[in-house]
This record gives sequence, C-alpha cells and structure tokens, in this order.
Amino acid sequence: VGIDYRPALLRSAGIGRCVRELCRALATHDSLDLHLFGHSFARTRRREDPPPGTRLHRLPIPGRSLPWLARCGLDAGGLAGRAEVFHWTDYIHPPVTGASTVLTIHDLAMASDPGFHGPATDLMLSRCQAAAAQSVRVLCPTKATAEQVQAAFQLPEEKLCVIPFGCDHVAQTGSRRPLEEDYIAMVGTIEPRKNHRNLLRAYQGLPRPRPGLLVLGRRGWECDESVAALRSTEGVRWIEDASDDQIMRYVEHAIALVYPSFLEGFGFPPLEAMVLGTPVLAGDTPALREVLGTAASYCDPHDVDDIARALRSILQEPDLRGELIARGARQAARYSWARCAQTHAEVYQQVLSAPATR
Repeated sequence: VGIDYRPALLRSAGIGRCVRELCRALATHDSLDLHLFGHSFARTRRREDPPPGTRLHRLPIPGRSLPWLARCGLDAGGLAGRAEVFHWTDYIHPPVTGASTVLTIHDLAMASDPGFHGPATDLMLSRCQAAAAQSVRVLCPTKATAEQVQAAFQLPEEKLCVIPFGCDHVAQTGSRRPLEEDYIAMVGTIEPRKNHRNLLRAYQGLPRPRPGLLVLGRRGWECDESVAALRSTEGVRWIEDASDDQIMRYVEHAIALVYPSFLEGFGFPPLEAMVLGTPVLAGDTPALREVLGTAASYCDPHDVDDIARALRSILQEPDLRGELIARGARQAARYSWARCAQTHAEVYQQVLSAPATR
C-alpha cells in the first residue's frame, strides 16, 4: 500500500496531523506493507522519523515533474515501492496509473462557497472530482461530508465509506499555565471558513471586564481583513507560529475553546480540547454536530449576536462549563486512531481483492 505522506512532512495540523497519526496506527498492522510517498521540493517542516515498519520514499522533486515522470512509466504508485493500492490523502493527487486508488475527501468547502478558497476553487473542485471518479473507494471522516460529496459528484453509494478520525494522539500535559491572565482560545488557520471576523466582532461585544482572546494559527488565504482585525482588536493576542505542544498547553489552560467555523469536514481542535478538559463552543454545522454531539455548546456562526450570547453563557455559567467538560471526555473517547486504521486496512484489502482492480 502506498500512501501520499507529503502532508505529514509539510504540515503540523489538519490534514498533516491526520496522515501522520493514521500512518502510525497503520504501521502496527503486520498484513500491510506500507510505503510512504513524500514528494516535494519544499523543505520538510517535521524532521521526525517515519513510523517503524514503514518505508519513506522521500523525493525532493517539484510536484509539476510528476506528470512527466508518469508518462515515462514512473507514476506515484511505482515510485512508492510499486504499490498495488495508492491512497490519495490530500487535495493534490500525484498521477497513479498502475495501481488502484483510494481517496480521502476531508471536506468539500470549495463546493459550498467559492469564497472559502478564492481563485483556486474551480481547479480544486475539478481535480477532486476527477480523483473521486478514478478511485475505487472514496473515504470521508463524517456522514455530513459523505453526503456533500455524493450530492456534488453523484458517486455510486457503494464507493463511499465513512471513517471517523481519532483524537487519542492528545494527552493532558499537567503543565504550568502558559499565560497569567484568563483567556478564551481559538485554533485554526487564518482563512475565511474559520470565521475569525465574526468571532472578533462578538468578542468586542462582551461586557467588561472580559478575558483575553488567544488566537493560534498561521496566516492562510483571503485573510488580510482578518489579520488587520486581529492586530487591532483590544484584548486579542495572536500567536502565528506556536508548535503543536505549545498549542495543546494553551488550549488545556483556556477557559474555553471557541470554534465558530462556517464548515468543517471533521474538526480536530474541538475534540482535542475535549481530551484536554476544556469546554467547547462550536459553530452549529452538520459535521461538528455529528462529531461533537451534545458535548459542545453551539452558536450560529453567521450571527454575531448569537456567537456573543453563547460566549457569555460559557463564560458566566460554571455549571455549564463543568457539564461540557464531563461530556467532552466521554465524547472524545469514542474516537480512536486504532479503530480508524483498522477500517482503513479493511478498505485496502477490499480494494486489493476486488476483481476489477486485479
């Protein structure tokens, strides 16, 4: 089995974290011969070794060279140890011609609102549709995402498979509180879908004295207005380059994690906060409702007044925070990387044994 490991090498959170943790869990399956394909001309951000029992095929080549190599008979499956099954894990799909493909679609934000990705929307959507058509199985982390994929691409129902991710890569640190003052935390790349602008407006409407707002996330795209607001809003602290360990420490000691996203495919930060014992306020969207259940408080992400109302409730009601913490621990315990990897391994075996893929 070949797996596109590039996101794990170049990103810390989101898809990078998903691919990294999935491969760690898959590496424990003796029935799989796991080859990790890591093409990129960019410098690797994470220097940790690949999981024991796997082989990393690290090719320092630009992605634009892959179609040319494929025409010469060296497709991504061949470069990844002559894989029989190749798993596309991202929205970039290195050419595969000699293996059966499996595709993960984390979300279809680009189909929901062109503003979420700007000029790249149409290209991303067409590439994703082509990869879905080629793949034997299309994997989604939630039913909400699978339904959106089905509506957008009209795939056969038997091609879609829902496999939730895990969150047991997180553990309470027991570390000293990183900031002296009380604060609310928000985690996420600064981009339109994460909804920083509405959160900042709601935060400004909170009665004084109010806790600080700590925003943790790298600059993304279509974000100039949000960045300007982050820098100018009183009481807001923005840390752009926090490490994974630092982010977990900040979240663990926050009064609450606020995550008013317009759309998610799964939603790692809220689940990670639940593991860390931090109550969660989330945007009321289908995937977050599916993943977080009754363990989060919800707000309408489009309504600034409703975000402010929900913030006031979670800040002013200790009993609510205590109940959310207890529910959150139980909810997060449902999401295991071992279970996620087991289902992936079963899908790979199904693809290998399918007559059409031989």
